[in-house]
Amino acid sequence: MAGLIKKQILKHLSRFAKNLSPDKINLSTLKGEGQLTNLELDEEVLQNMLDLPTWLAINKVCCNKAAIRIPWTKLKTHPITLSLDKVVMEMSTCDEPRPPNGPSPIATASGQSEYGFAEKVVEGISLSVNSIVIRISAKAFNASFELSQLQVYSVNTSWATGDLRYTRILDPTRGEILTFKEVSWQMIRIEADAIQNTEHEVVRAPIRLITNQSKIRVTLKRRMKDCNVIASKLILILDDLLWVLTDSQLKAMVQYAKSLSEAMEKSAAQRKSMPPDTTHVCASAAADQSASMARLFNDYDVRETSHHLQITHLDLHICDDTNAKDRGINKRIDSGAMQLSFSSISVDYYPFHKAGESSMHWMHYGEATKSRETWARSLLEEFKSNVEMLKTAVSGQSQSSPQHGENLLNSLKVDFSAVLKVSTADQPRSSPQSMISCNKKSLYLPQEMPAIHAEFTEYYFPDGKDYPIPCPNLYVQLNALQLVLDSRSLVWLNLFALDLRQSLEQFMELYKLNDSQKPDEHVDIRVDGLMLKLVIPAEQERTQPDQPRSVSVQTSEMVATNTRHPSGCTRSSLEALLQAFQEQPFFTSLSASFPRSQSSFSVLHPVFQRHAHEQDTCIHDVYRGLAPPSLSTNALKTAAATDLWAVHFSQFWVDYEGSRSGRGRPTPCVDSFPLTLWVCHPARYTQHQERLRAGVGSGLLPRSESAEIASRLQRKKLLKEYYSSDASPSNMPSNGLHKPQSLDGLFSDSSSSPSLASSSSEVDLQVIVHIKKHLSAQVSHGQYVFLLRLQNAVKSLQRTLQQDLEQYGSKRQGPTQPFSACVGVLMKSAEVALLLKPIPQPDLNTSPLDSDVSPSESRATLEAGSEESDGHERPSAAGEGTRKVDQLLCAGTHAVSLCIKYLYYVHLQVSVLVLKIHSVCCSLDLKGDDTAVALEVGRIRPNQLGNVSLRQYLSNRSGSGSEPSAVLNPEVQVRLESGPGAAVHSPLAEQNGFLQCRLQAFSADFLMASLRNLGLFLEDDSASQVLPMEITIKDTHVNLKDDGPRDNASEPEATPIAVHIHNLLIHRQDDGSFSIGGGYSYPLLPVFLFLLPPSLLNYNCFL
Repeated sequence: MAGLIKKQILKHLSRFAKNLSPDKINLSTLKGEGQLTNLELDEEVLQNMLDLPTWLAINKVCCNKAAIRIPWTKLKTHPITLSLDKVVMEMSTCDEPRPPNGPSPIATASGQSEYGFAEKVVEGISLSVNSIVIRISAKAFNASFELSQLQVYSVNTSWATGDLRYTRILDPTRGEILTFKEVSWQMIRIEADAIQNTEHEVVRAPIRLITNQSKIRVTLKRRMKDCNVIASKLILILDDLLWVLTDSQLKAMVQYAKSLSEAMEKSAAQRKSMPPDTTHVCASAAADQSASMARLFNDYDVRETSHHLQITHLDLHICDDTNAKDRGINKRIDSGAMQLSFSSISVDYYPFHKAGESSMHWMHYGEATKSRETWARSLLEEFKSNVEMLKTAVSGQSQSSPQHGENLLNSLKVDFSAVLKVSTADQPRSSPQSMISCNKKSLYLPQEMPAIHAEFTEYYFPDGKDYPIPCPNLYVQLNALQLVLDSRSLVWLNLFALDLRQSLEQFMELYKLNDSQKPDEHVDIRVDGLMLKLVIPAEQERTQPDQPRSVSVQTSEMVATNTRHPSGCTRSSLEALLQAFQEQPFFTSLSASFPRSQSSFSVLHPVFQRHAHEQDTCIHDVYRGLAPPSLSTNALKTAAATDLWAVHFSQFWVDYEGSRSGRGRPTPCVDSFPLTLWVCHPARYTQHQERLRAGVGSGLLPRSESAEIASRLQRKKLLKEYYSSDASPSNMPSNGLHKPQSLDGLFSDSSSSPSLASSSSEVDLQVIVHIKKHLSAQVSHGQYVFLLRLQNAVKSLQRTLQQDLEQYGSKRQGPTQPFSACVGVLMKSAEVALLLKPIPQPDLNTSPLDSDVSPSESRATLEAGSEESDGHERPSAAGEGTRKVDQLLCAGTHAVSLCIKYLYYVHLQVSVLVLKIHSVCCSLDLKGDDTAVALEVGRIRPNQLGNVSLRQYLSNRSGSGSEPSAVLNPEVQVRLESGPGAAVHSPLAEQNGFLQCRLQAFSADFLMASLRNLGLFLEDDSASQVLPMEITIKDTHVNLKDDGPRDNASEPEATPIAVHIHNLLIHRQDDGSFSIGGGYSYPLLPVFLFLLPPSLLNYNCFL
């Protein structure tokens, strides 16, 4: 028996060494000990055993000393121990993929016999290596890996060492066996340094990383009849990692990765084209679930091969390298540093998962994976339907489809993430503040819910079959993330990224690397968000008592996708949205009527129309004869230039934070409402169409052949249903882009669909925004001043980022067209509540404390005010409130303080002016440095509620508005221009902008006190810029009522003043002066001058 065991052991060991035969090995059979020195291992055997990628090759492997110890009397329970002293491995990268790996020597040896006693002994061998040094030579750098105290040993199901009989689970019914292994090491040291070139001076900081104790857990699943491995699971577990990187080191990392990217892509393409490995196909036979061993086997079964990475905690510090010699950008912030902290990171890779199969057996299967699985299954069903129609177009008959393989990478599943703001050495030390954080705890969300979850799926045929395959897809889920818009950090990150990009471009030119990126490849993407929050803080000190410290933009649920499967993002949703836009003359009028101009972009671009009617698909091009029908790999793949994005927010709202009146709670700014955005890139789309016409024009089908295909497809019921239209001709949009009622309609010579303009005249970014529900917002004077400050801060940040981008942007692409964008906004109705200063009321029976606690000083009155909308006080309620206060005065100062605080938060009085707005249409045009905003309001009506309790108003305000049934003639039209194009109106307009406003057919009633309060509301202590403007008022009726306090209660109320303005023009010059004129007399102009804010009365007015 001992001789048989010795022969089996030596047979396996001799496979890995060169020129080593069993008779040359000195092994004491009785003692069970042996020793070897100066071993040279076989490189090809190790490559096959490790299954290295073909862009990496082993050149030489040697070991100075090896020892073996065999416990002859305890082989069933104790492992054979193989000890190596030092192993040195030399490797190199390959520019072109080397020949594929052959079969593993372990699999070759094990496949020669059934799983028996000898195989159990060999499988239980324990390996220990004191030191492993791996040196890798690449084109641009040299790297080294040093591992110390490496150990490989068998473990039980609890991952603990013990009796070898408990390190395997055998199921005779299935004919399969599970074995468990663990690999651990004490430390790993990674170094990488650039190769110095005599022709070019390359100065790069060396990269170093030292990790502490880590381990790998391996589960192998074998067939008992031939010992072949049919599935495996590998888990790499890393403990806490702390890595400090300078910008020079990060540049080096990116450059080294870029130098390897081309070879890695070629190797991946080679692997996909190889025949499938049948050993990885896991088709387990049905087992007897009543047997205890079968149940235990099912608990630890490995359904398919997978690889996993788990990191407990990662702290990454990125800082400026002030002494770097290759510094290419002078940064605005010196010695900046940013900390990134991640917890519970897991990366899962499933290389052989079949498309469409369930993933419930995955290691980290949860709600996020379930959502992705449902979405991916819908994409796959749509693809299969398109393949059937494509096969019909090619051969006229349906054929069976081969099974797709699926290569899935589930990356960056993070339970908690935090990115701290940029800090510098000259900043005062304080507690670190987060720029990106997770609010799971404060929102009481499940702790197992990841903050970030992403899954990438790539489809391929294992044998490289030339047959249509689906596009890759990416699913991302973001949960309870909060982003603080810190300007200092954004400026630092922008310059950091520009410096990194500039260094990468220089590196690629130096080593003559090609940009192998594929920007035109389409990827199906879906991003789901839950309780996302954006915080925009104020950088200046408070100037008003109720001024907030920040404004927060939040959403409950969000989905952004370039596919049409989520609800609210379908083609029918887009068609309904376009129909709502087309009902407004503001968006469909072809004339350059005010407030739009001749240079304005068209809001409803034909790209939206084609997408809504499914006229931009591959099947549509084949059907029209624009592309030859084929069953090639890329037959159903589209370009990224044709992507059309939909972003849907189920609930979207804005709050003020940090105000004193909020007592630590957010104060509402804009109430929640659903929001939908659609985004496309017309310039990229047109360029793609031009390339297709130029490069594929010769491949178009002849007219007779395309007609023959059309007639054959017309007989297919599936294609008829696919292109059938449910809408009647009367409901079709009026832009000429009709969905065909028959198949022949697509081949008609009529110009039913407008042709796209040249790419140079197209807009780069097109966005349409639709707000279906009623929108409600409220703002006080302090909040208004805060928003003005915030607007200036955002503009300043935008200018800084733009200047850095223009100065340090990419120079490889040469001169480009200025960026252009067009945004269209449609909102049915809205109301804006202006929280003004309380209107003075006649003196009533109130407490003497009323003179000390003034509402104008943001303190509440001590009288219980009325909540009625007419704004009048009730003396009885006021007297009752005063008596309660007088009673509390007798209880002492503490009771008075509590009473004042209670009345401040409960009975705070404000004068509310509500502006009810209907039919709001808006467009924003960006063309280089020119900006133009056009706004049109169908109807606006003021509603003056008078003095009311702030708390009761916020809790009882209406959530819906009455919508007019017919399209309204606009009462307010506004156009704001800035940039070089606005200089035609005024020299100052290029910098400050030029405002044009037209008010016509407007009718309203105003209280004189409300207008005075409105003037105070618009006051701003800061120095305001002069905004040149031109205001035209036509056919306007305003009734003014004097509601001021009267000296005698018996005096009759003042008669309202009726003001009728037939035609009035107000023009503001660059010097701030106002010129007022018109075609008719205007005896009541002094009334308007009296109502103007004091800040405007300082300017000269010319009549």
